[in-house]
Amino acid sequence: MKLLMISAWFPYPPICGAKIRKHNLVRQLSKFADIDLISLVQTLNADQLAEGKRYLENYCRSVQAVPAIPHRPSRARALQKLISPLPDSIQVTRNAELERRVAEAWHRGGYDAAMVTECGSPGIVTFTAVSQNIRPLVVDSVELGVSRPQGALLSLRRLRQSLTWFKLRRFSSALLRKADVYTVTSQPEYVLLCSIVPAGVPCVIVPNVMDLGDYEGTFGERDRRSLIHCGSFSYSVNYDAVLWFAQEVFGRIQMRESLKIRVTGNTAGRDLSPIRAGCPQVEFTGLVKDIRSYIAESGISIVPILAGGSTRLKILESMALGTPVVSTSLGAEGLDVRHEENILLADTPADFARQIDRLIQDDDLWHHLSVQGRRLIESHYSAEKMGKLFAALFSRVLGQPAKPSLMACDAVTETGVG
Repeated sequence: MKLLMISAWFPYPPICGAKIRKHNLVRQLSKFADIDLISLVQTLNADQLAEGKRYLENYCRSVQAVPAIPHRPSRARALQKLISPLPDSIQVTRNAELERRVAEAWHRGGYDAAMVTECGSPGIVTFTAVSQNIRPLVVDSVELGVSRPQGALLSLRRLRQSLTWFKLRRFSSALLRKADVYTVTSQPEYVLLCSIVPAGVPCVIVPNVMDLGDYEGTFGERDRRSLIHCGSFSYSVNYDAVLWFAQEVFGRIQMRESLKIRVTGNTAGRDLSPIRAGCPQVEFTGLVKDIRSYIAESGISIVPILAGGSTRLKILESMALGTPVVSTSLGAEGLDVRHEENILLADTPADFARQIDRLIQDDDLWHHLSVQGRRLIESHYSAEKMGKLFAALFSRVLGQPAKPSLMACDAVTETGVG
């Protein structure tokens, strides 16, 4: 099968959740497809990009990188934003170079299908493929839950969010009805999209996964009193999570004076002073080339997520490395986890702090969660399962017999959305 893959994020290095999914996706799809990759690039310099291309060419016939146009909200565009039927993010980030390269590749390539892989709501890569009438089209990893309105019902902020949500729902529905199938990573996202996208557009859940071969061996010496949060602050949910931890949770941890707190990922454009004020020990590492050593050296992975609907790769990656996880219920939503068996769940500041203290003080609990978390990845979230799901999915889209026949892909043909 010849496949044109268009990615919202450059899949290498796999240093954050979005990139890890796309990295695993490329490697698994390459087992049954000849891939030409066109990807937006956000933050890589020339040397990093060259290294990434060399790596990805082990799995792709060709790799093209297109500089992304950043979305910077502006008050000057407030009126245009209000009256336009397009979300502001599409108006700002529309990319002529991406459109040109996709058009050239599709018209000369003789492809069997195209895949768009997103990071959130259907964005500029899906818009580009749909506007050029590319079919058959698979749209991967749609997430809308994080965009739902929150806060006080009568606030100005809620009003703005509600208007944005209304436009995003309409726009997403219009785009996805022109795909042949789209995927989400969790049951909550599936239910939400079922209420938005017209009937007859197939949807399938393809969870985030880990390639366990990438997590074998020793990555550093464990410090049981070190806590880590993984996630770029370019995703506002991560910033809000760490801010909540610093202001509401940290002061309630009994053992806090002896703790080390690390936060990895891009922090550009965010006010870090309230986090530092609430949590003086915090260290912001910035972007790191290989997150594995940071997680493996930590005693606890914290996921104080308060919004969103995708499955958290930061949880799966921590479990793959044997690092116990303390998360909010929402942070672990969509994952087949059980409190006290392979994770600790807490939804109030006091309880979140208490679970951290338990892990610091109780060696048996720490080792139990470390072992059981790894076993959960082995049994439910291996990259090989993703590969088999997509092989069956593309077989169905192209009208070929699915080998093997998988329950999730049965849902693709039998379950309409609406």
